[in-house]
Amino acid sequence: MTHSADRRPVGDFDHALSLLDHELEGLELDEPIQIRAIGGYALLKHGIREDERALTVDIDTMTRDYSAAVQDAIATVAERTGLAKDWLNNDNLGGNDPDEVAAIYDAEWEPQDDGLKNIDMAIASVPTLTRAKIIAADTAQFSDRDQDGPDLVRLIEHQGIESLAAYRAKYPDPFEEYPEAGELMQGYYARKKGAAGPSTAERMQRLSDEVAGLDWGDEFETAGYDDYY
Repeated sequence: MTHSADRRPVGDFDHALSLLDHELEGLELDEPIQIRAIGGYALLKHGIREDERALTVDIDTMTRDYSAAVQDAIATVAERTGLAKDWLNNDNLGGNDPDEVAAIYDAEWEPQDDGLKNIDMAIASVPTLTRAKIIAADTAQFSDRDQDGPDLVRLIEHQGIESLAAYRAKYPDPFEEYPEAGELMQGYYARKKGAAGPSTAERMQRLSDEVAGLDWGDEFETAGYDDYY
């Protein structure tokens, strides 16, 4: 089980990657290892989480298993930094093919120029993270994860998507595969609309309805011009 003490700022993981890059140097790899970060670390790199939530427990990578030697290097860095042994992992795949999962997310990757020689580093784009969080938020009740819903809202706010219609246009769910996420966003926009108050058009319509409902009696029939001017 993950505890709050296990959560670390993004700088700790950037430092760990630098140490890992040094460890990999000694392995004389034929090519750099790939990291395709998705999840908390990618959110932090995009500046999505803030304040006390600007923390994560690991770097989830959408890549195949690393060799035993690379996994040993990852564990060595964990010992040196106090991070969890699996601070860099592909556990989020659940044993599924990374290319197939990436296709579900319609994943796009943004290369990172971190000066690493032995690591080919990229993070998921904001739309990719949003699609991943829509899926995750829909299963949060079964996964015991409490950040997927709030993360989805932060991603939507980060993109400036101001209405439920705009959200549905950007992230359509024509077959209603993710009803929980849909209800979450409906509630979010309803609360947002309530907090902002009625629009000008709504206020004018309400005023028009109120005026139409007034009982004016015979006042305008009997009153003369001089009564008002």
